Amino acid sequence: MLMKKALFLFILFGLFCFAYFGRYQPVSLDVAKPTTITVEIKGEVVNPGVYTLKIDATLDDLVKQAGGFTEQAQTDSLSLMKPLEDQDTIFVSKRTETQKISLNSATLEQLDSLPGIGPSIAQRIIDYRNNIPFVELEQIKEVKGIGDKLYEKIKDLITL
Repeated sequence: MLMKKALFLFILFGLFCFAYFGRYQPVSLDVAKPTTITVEIKGEVVNPGVYTLKIDATLDDLVKQAGGFTEQAQTDSLSLMKPLEDQDTIFVSKRTETQKISLNSATLEQLDSLPGIGPSIAQRIIDYRNNIPFVELEQIKEVKGIGDKLYEKIKDLITL
């Protein structure tokens, strides 16, 4: 009888050791990684809002899910390959009107920034306005090097 109790205790101790040191180890939830991220997009997209994406999603994926950019979206400064992170907020700004350049007060650098106008033509514009101030836009065609084609390219970008 004593032998049966000893054998029973030995088996019970063995099961306890197996359960405690064996394959039934607790799993830490810290090791588990999420597979999705939640990102908000605002501004000039068709459907602004909060979206759930795969963890390796890029800005391009988010924009596609939001229906794409509107016609007024300013996209020059956005990198569509930018990887997103959980709880990012992306704002797509509205394209602004380009500020017109004044023929009577613009600097050489400002005039040079106009399409088709280089430093030499910009200097001719300044020399012209120092002698005769511009009173109408078409008067710029009197400057050597500016014809009808170039005037059509810049007329919406200039003012008096």
